[in-house]
Amino acid sequence: MNNTTLFFLFGLFLFQADVAMAHEGTGAHLDHINEALEKTPDKQALYIERGAIYSSEAGMYELALKDFQRAEELGSPVAVAYQLGLLFYRSAEFAKSRAYFDRYINQFPDYAPAYEYRAKAAYRLGDAKQAMADFNTFFRLQKQTNPGSFIAAAKIYASAKEGGVDAAIALLDQGMQQIGLNPQLQSYAVRLELQRNRPEQAIARQQSMKTMLNDSPAWKAEMAELLLNTGKPAEAAAFLDEAEAQLAKLKATPARVNLLKTIQKLRQQPGSN
Repeated sequence: MNNTTLFFLFGLFLFQADVAMAHEGTGAHLDHINEALEKTPDKQALYIERGAIYSSEAGMYELALKDFQRAEELGSPVAVAYQLGLLFYRSAEFAKSRAYFDRYINQFPDYAPAYEYRAKAAYRLGDAKQAMADFNTFFRLQKQTNPGSFIAAAKIYASAKEGGVDAAIALLDQGMQQIGLNPQLQSYAVRLELQRNRPEQAIARQQSMKTMLNDSPAWKAEMAELLLNTGKPAEAAAFLDEAEAQLAKLKATPARVNLLKTIQKLRQQPGSN
């Protein structure tokens, strides 16, 4: 079996496993795998599948490792390398994790998720340069990227001493060009704009989320805090008044009570009156 075929089959296996767990739940899925192993005890894919559940869903790392080691004995070890990389990343053994991702990427250089996790492992090992390079490859290969990946990469970029914050903001904007305006990405960009002493850009970014967040009391409170931190107390007070008035018309919930407390704390900040 050549590498292309193995890569395709492994990708198909991961997709089918995810679909199965979504439909039947972790416990039932494990029961079905155990039943299948009784009939075909030498099937590598079943050990990989069960080990992946132990690793990700159940947090049972010792059982996961045992299954992956058995899977290595039953077929091509490289078919297990990605899952072993994930397992050791989750158990904070980052050098082992990166070594398994190296092995997997050497055989399957177009598998995007391996680059993302190798980047994270490299960063944990203090290798920010390798982490950024791997994230760049990940974004090039991955057609649909979730916001969390952009934020994880942006935090690594921002840690660079020279031009890191600028590169991080550019990446967040790239993410929003790809997936559309996103509160997670834009909120982190607001913080980075303040970090590079660009308050007007931070305010503009916060303003851009007004419609998306339905002009909510929470958005108003965040805008007020931003305005207070950038020396605009009169404008901040107006947003706090509007947020408090909105909350007064809404049913009290724990989240809204906490938001009201936040508003009251903001009113007590020096210069807020």
